[in-house]
Order: sequence, then C-alpha cells, then structure tokens
Amino acid sequence: MTLEKLMEVAGIPALLFAVCMYYGIRLIITKDATAIRGQNQKALKDEKTYAVMAGRLILFFGAATLIMGVLLFVDTIIAVAEIIISTTVMGILWKRMNDKYGC
Repeated sequence: MTLEKLMEVAGIPALLFAVCMYYGIRLIITKDATAIRGQNQKALKDEKTYAVMAGRLILFFGAATLIMGVLLFVDTIIAVAEIIISTTVMGILWKRMNDKYGC
C-alpha cells in the first residue's frame, strides 16, 4: 500500500485526529475554555473542570476518528456506523457536561 492510497482512503480522518488531539491536549493542559467557546460568551459555572472534561471528550472523538480511519480499510459501512455511534455518544456526553459545568 502506497502513501498516496493511504492518504486517499484515510486522509481526512487522520487530519481530524490530529486536530482533535491538538485541541484536547490544549484544553487539558491550559484549562482555558475560550479556545472552543470564544471570548464573548457567558461565564461558566466551573471553567477549569469544563475545559478538562471537554478536552477528554475531544480526545475520545479523536480516538474514534482514528478507529474510523482504520475501519475504512476493512469495511466502509462499519466505519460509518462507528463514527455515527461515536458522534451520538459524544453529543450526549457533551450535553451532560455543558449542563453540569456550563452556563
């Protein structure tokens, strides 16, 4: 398998994985939620905990996209089903986190 074929099949999941890792690690280390919320938003109940939890969820989504990239070589339907399930789980967990630590 050539690098061209690899990037053709899993290039976008690999790029999304890198972006998620960057923002997830950045949120956990800096504990600054303005990186994902913007500066002109309402104050959070607990910004540090919000940032750490959001970072973990973004790392989870990054891992899910990496798994999707691998599954694309096995079966496209399974890869799409996995990312849909992961996105749904992340959305539910994000809503719970936002209700608990958000505005």
